Amino acid sequence: MWFATIFRRKSSTPPPLFDEAFLRRLERLSLQAQRTLRGTPIVGRYPGRQPMPATIFSDHRPYVPGDDLRYLDWNVYARQEQLLVRLGETEQDVAVSVILDTSRSMAMGEPDRLRLAIQLSGAIGYLALAHGDRVSVLAGDRPSPVFGPARGKMQAVELFTALREVTPTLRTDLVQAAYQIAQRSSRGGLVLFLSDLLTAMPMERLALILPAPRWQVMVLHILSKTETAPNLQGPLELVDSETGERMEVDLDAETLAAYRTAVQNWRSAITRQCATYGIRYAAIMTDWVLERQIIPFLRVRRFLT
Repeated sequence: MWFATIFRRKSSTPPPLFDEAFLRRLERLSLQAQRTLRGTPIVGRYPGRQPMPATIFSDHRPYVPGDDLRYLDWNVYARQEQLLVRLGETEQDVAVSVILDTSRSMAMGEPDRLRLAIQLSGAIGYLALAHGDRVSVLAGDRPSPVFGPARGKMQAVELFTALREVTPTLRTDLVQAAYQIAQRSSRGGLVLFLSDLLTAMPMERLALILPAPRWQVMVLHILSKTETAPNLQGPLELVDSETGERMEVDLDAETLAAYRTAVQNWRSAITRQCATYGIRYAAIMTDWVLERQIIPFLRVRRFLT
């Protein structure tokens, strides 16, 4: 996938990610984590299911040898002569891991994709911290998280500071980042990838590394109009933003139409792959406004509630 590269001088001091009013409004939302995810009881606010006693009775399941006899529902046995174990819901935290693609292509686009991905990482991380969950952020090809694992809203300043220091890297291995997450947590959790997906990320391998239902995987695909609907024409030299390879082209209407078709086919293939392997997927455009467009978009698609 080729893109024309435009270089601009950027300020050495990045602006704040958010204002306080936005963060207060953000706290009204929560990440849409599945009930099958396991966490530490009581701390967080996601409902988990476990044998009674728990906060709220929710369901029964058949008794199997080895179950604690204290959790048998003897009233049901008296009526139906069935041995059933009572299940309850209790509040639990969830390990939330954000994997941020920082490859050089992420610095392209108008506005650039990396800036938006960093803002989204900050919003998601803050949301999880505010609700008592454990948060980690991995970026680029670093062997350890740039933030976390940490819990509690007081860690938000450290999260934002770490994200503001993130810069483009030569390469990003998203699959290796998934391995790191899987090795660090045996209990599973919620994993979000923020990427332009120009770095190879085979969904089949992700599903094997982070299998459901122990893991819930979400992909936010960061796109810009410069790649979906380029406003270019005539003779140009294009530069591959990942490898630096150059290509001379003469862009006419027919070539641009073929390019747009190829991009649409590429996006459709990614959507199908994610659906096949149970990975939640949403495409985000860089020119969308975070609060007015992206947050409502993610709520409609049940990434947020």
